[in-house]
Amino acid sequence: MTQFKFKDNSGPNGKDSCLLDTNIVLGFLQQQPNLMKLFLSDLAGRPYLISEITRMELLGYPNLTQTEETVIEEFLGFVEILPIHHQIGTRVIQLRWLTTRLKLPDAIIAATAIEHQS
Repeated sequence: MTQFKFKDNSGPNGKDSCLLDTNIVLGFLQQQPNLMKLFLSDLAGRPYLISEITRMELLGYPNLTQTEETVIEEFLGFVEILPIHHQIGTRVIQLRWLTTRLKLPDAIIAATAIEHQS
């Protein structure tokens, strides 16, 4: 998981925000013990952020049941969804020039984290 400090996104208790990757969110929603422990300890009280691409990946999952969609929508109500804007698009291009191994969704999430880092 990637954690970044944001100037304008620290919580009321002063803890740093966390930009969560799609796989981390899925693991949390599936209540994987190691992630539950992380969310209840190290990440407790921190504001959670996700990229718009993570929202799309979560809700665009093939064969999503109504129950799963409801759980995801509830989770989305507790996070700030960061939009994909021009600067993020430019950063995605730069990241993809560096390596052919970085898939587009991962590049968008990484670029979102970089662009919002203080």
